[in-house]
Amino acid sequence: MIKRIATALVAAAAMSASALVSAAPALADPGHGHGHHDGPNPRITNVWVNPGQVVLKGKWDSEVVSITVKGVDIKHAKIVVDHKGSWGRDDWDGPSWDDKSADSTTADGSEEKKAPWKPVWFSTSESVKIDTKDPKGFYAVKVYARGFDGKLYTSSSGFTVKHLSYDPPKPPKGPKATRIVDFNAGPEPVKKGRYVTLTGQLQVAQCYGDWYYDYKKHDRAYVELDGSVKPVDDGWSGCYDSRDYWHGWYKLGWQDIDVYFLPAGSHKWKYVKTIDTNPNGSFYTKVKAWGSGTWGVRYDGRHGFGSSEASDYVKVVK
Repeated sequence: MIKRIATALVAAAAMSASALVSAAPALADPGHGHGHHDGPNPRITNVWVNPGQVVLKGKWDSEVVSITVKGVDIKHAKIVVDHKGSWGRDDWDGPSWDDKSADSTTADGSEEKKAPWKPVWFSTSESVKIDTKDPKGFYAVKVYARGFDGKLYTSSSGFTVKHLSYDPPKPPKGPKATRIVDFNAGPEPVKKGRYVTLTGQLQVAQCYGDWYYDYKKHDRAYVELDGSVKPVDDGWSGCYDSRDYWHGWYKLGWQDIDVYFLPAGSHKWKYVKTIDTNPNGSFYTKVKAWGSGTWGVRYDGRHGFGSSEASDYVKVVK
């Protein structure tokens, strides 16, 4: 909501969109060359508002609007900021601001007033903070000023507030990309009949504000044997490292991993067994080594997750 800022400090109490903002005037001697008059000639010469348009781009966005009022022969003034210019307030001219009534038209008749009057320049500034709690639309800035002749003078300006809506990306279609990282089959080489240990970790791609996105073209993912994910072709892929919304990879636990073996010189993979990933996505198992070949692990994908695989060659010696 609108907050008053005084002397470059934000006030402790927040003000509503129709809050009153007051300031002590800054009086200045107009100097030589401006002449003298029989009496005061009050007027508000300028009401400057910057910026004229406030554009709030996010939920926590805010902007400070500066208001400067200038005039001559003004005793003091009050600045009122109202959404859509809802004037007609009864408290703007109360005792806390001015000791003159709103309809006062009588000039001071003291002896001092009878002397030649030297004009006095007037300037005062205030700032208000606009945030997303303040409604969009036009905000009128009204200035009520009391002249040295005792009369009330007014002027007005304003600014607009615009909220830019944020549309988060839509949930993805198709499977969510997965990969198997740090896969290792060892030791290597290993003696025939000894055990080979298989270890690795299953992960799922995470991006777009924690949505899991598929590296896709036509909702497909291509995961290479080394665990890296590639776009299917030269088309757009849903999530990759160079994009600002990338968050990395996340553990994928409690999933089935199938273990396969491809003997050296063969072109046919042999199924060995199925193991489960731990809650952190890691897996571990042991298999007997009867010959040289490639050990492979594959995640077939389920419940909306894409498939992935990895492999490692182990040489068996006697």
